[in-house]
Amino acid sequence: MFLFTTPQTRDAQPANPVVSAIRQGAERTGAGFDYLLKTAQRESSLEPDAKAKTSSATGLFQFIEQTWLSMVKQEGPKQGLSQYADAISESGGRLTVADPSAREKILQLRNDPQVAALMAGALTQKNRDQLAGALGRQPQAGELYMAHVLGARGASDLIKAAASDPNRVAARDFPEAAAANRSIFYDKAGQARSVQEVYGVLAASHASTQVAANVTQNAQAGQGDIPQAEIAVGLREGRAKGLVGLFSTNGSRDPVSKAVANLWTTPSRGGTRLASLDGGERYFPRPGATSASDASASTGSAAAVDPGKMVNAPLPPSRPSDLSPTTAAVSQTVGKARRGPLDLSSFMIQRGGA
Repeated sequence: MFLFTTPQTRDAQPANPVVSAIRQGAERTGAGFDYLLKTAQRESSLEPDAKAKTSSATGLFQFIEQTWLSMVKQEGPKQGLSQYADAISESGGRLTVADPSAREKILQLRNDPQVAALMAGALTQKNRDQLAGALGRQPQAGELYMAHVLGARGASDLIKAAASDPNRVAARDFPEAAAANRSIFYDKAGQARSVQEVYGVLAASHASTQVAANVTQNAQAGQGDIPQAEIAVGLREGRAKGLVGLFSTNGSRDPVSKAVANLWTTPSRGGTRLASLDGGERYFPRPGATSASDASASTGSAAAVDPGKMVNAPLPPSRPSDLSPTTAAVSQTVGKARRGPLDLSSFMIQRGGA
């Protein structure tokens, strides 16, 4: 069959309408497609009509009612939703819709992937600006997701608490969010997580995620480089020991050993790079006492080593006595006369009539 037909390629396969809607929302709002996609995957598993059991959160990005009404009120006119935005009014610090049928239609828009993606992209940009002002730096992708769950102010409080008081119980500061998101604020055993642990849980799914559509251009121009999410900071103390370097660029800048420092340091006056001989001294000890120059070489001291001279490497251990030839065998071998080359003429076939 394949002799006469061409298999269907990936590009020819129909695109997922939900993913396409998220991509369009990212392009129209300037938010990162990767970030919006991962957020929708975590919030609703890409189900447009997903409904939370513990709150009014609904739709692809699990907008609660007040947040959705606020976004439609602010962004609706920019996205061709002026009629819905005009129907929303503020009363007593809350957003309301006088007409119940209009309110229902506005809230039902949360189940529309295209509208939901637009509002999620706009909310991402809004949270990004607010967090940048509160933190004095550009937020990471995981921190933007914290703002999606807790609001920009709540995310700012969580980030600052994780830095200043990491062992503080997060549920005490965010009781409503903890009640609606027990899997985030409590572990499987039901124990309340600290603010440091909640930070890690929220940031884990957005590690190394592009947070804005123009992040590449900004990084090339040197404007607002966005660091990778530091997931290790959200883990319990000691659990990520040895792995922090995989997630963070803020660790120690010191070399891992003196040998590495010497090998990667350019010597003065054209000398030779020398590694620390500590390891060699342990496995190949020098016979007899060590001199001052040997001692300085074994400690990796650059001041005591003459760059113009090669330092003698440590000698290997002596040959084991059971493998060394005996004195009698050596003397017998020396006393014998050395034979000449072996004559092979008798074994050769004579040719040419001889």
